[in-house]
Amino acid sequence: MNKAFDVVPTAAAWTKGWTLTRDKAAPVSQPYGYKINLGVPEGLERHVMVDYDAGVLRALTDSLHTPGTWLKVCARPEQVAPLLHESWQVQAPEYLMAVALDNAAAVAPDGYRLSLSTSGAVSDAELRDVNGELAARGRVAHSDGVATFDQIITEPAHQRKGLGRVIMATLANASIAHKANVGVLVATEQGRALYQAIGWTLVSPVTAAVIA
Repeated sequence: MNKAFDVVPTAAAWTKGWTLTRDKAAPVSQPYGYKINLGVPEGLERHVMVDYDAGVLRALTDSLHTPGTWLKVCARPEQVAPLLHESWQVQAPEYLMAVALDNAAAVAPDGYRLSLSTSGAVSDAELRDVNGELAARGRVAHSDGVATFDQIITEPAHQRKGLGRVIMATLANASIAHKANVGVLVATEQGRALYQAIGWTLVSPVTAAVIA
């Protein structure tokens, strides 16, 4: 548990928001957390364990065998990996993060054009260069006072120019306009450094795995 943000409600909010940003069916509550139908022809699922329990996790993972099934657990890899059967492949570390949203300056640097569009509960921000080439983008879903940030990407040729900060500020401002006061996301190792630098809090490590 983090001093500012509790793991379970933060993970639950992220799970709901992720389905909105990815246009998936709403998550279905389970004893361990949530099940998400990914909606692809094979009927694949994603399972999110928001409250770590070794016995429950082992029972869950032992019952899953369909290739392409995903699992995310709010726990460290060393807590999760020993409980997985041989078909599961543990992925790179991820991190559940949260922040109290505040308005911030969001100005495109010289040579870039910033755009923001909103459709329903989802807003998209883009930065393009003078040639119209996509330089950075991101997406956020607003629901129940929480903004779930997703797909924050800066193209390699445009990195180290502060574009990620501009995208995050733009999405944060849009979220506040939609009455959100807390932001949540799941970050990669590289993304964690960016988000901590702009005030985000690490709530929990996340271990992801997929059946090969």
